[in-house]
Amino acid sequence: MVRVIMTWDIREHREREYIDFAVSELSPRLQALGLQISDVWYTLAGNGPEMIISGFMDNHSEALALLHSREWQHLEERLSDYVEHIRVKVVTPKGPFQM
Repeated sequence: MVRVIMTWDIREHREREYIDFAVSELSPRLQALGLQISDVWYTLAGNGPEMIISGFMDNHSEALALLHSREWQHLEERLSDYVEHIRVKVVTPKGPFQM
């Protein structure tokens, strides 16, 4: 099991459009591509990314396949209309781990 962690900052004055896109398109399509979304964090204060979304996939190769897919490239392109500083990483959880 691996965790896919995505972070970004919402563009100024695009919050409403971002939320609509995230709920109606981004989340359902990521789930259809096999990402089991487990966490969504919105940072209200401090440094760091404004949004953190993470989820699980069965293995590293499936996560990389998702991130190299045309579907993800299209989603990322659409996402960039609403956000900036997109970063994605795949990590293997350490220690005791349950979903």
